[in-house]
Amino acid sequence: MSKLTVRPLDFVIFTLLIALGIFLTVHGSTKKGSRIKVSANGTTYEYSAEKNGTYSVQGELGPTTFEIKDGRVRITDSPCPNKTCINQRWHSPLVCLPNKVIITVENEGAFDAISE
Repeated sequence: MSKLTVRPLDFVIFTLLIALGIFLTVHGSTKKGSRIKVSANGTTYEYSAEKNGTYSVQGELGPTTFEIKDGRVRITDSPCPNKTCINQRWHSPLVCLPNKVIITVENEGAFDAISE
């Protein structure tokens, strides 16, 4: 049976991979954009991501309140029973399935893989 040895370079590579994973998790989920697109109960709304404020849209169960700040968005209040959408914090997309509300951060003029 062979004995596994950990060399110093193995430790450095492992540490860098962990740090990269943490960085991508934190910075990848807080997407910033130029507009906020909200789909609520079959209706679509657009808001400027450059104008900070608190807004509300009517979902199937009642109003969902969200905050736009510095190009990011988060749900602050919702009538859904489990409040999972509030726990998503500053994220995109934000989804409240019981209230049928989806909020995404988009960049104007940005190309996606299909249009390029």
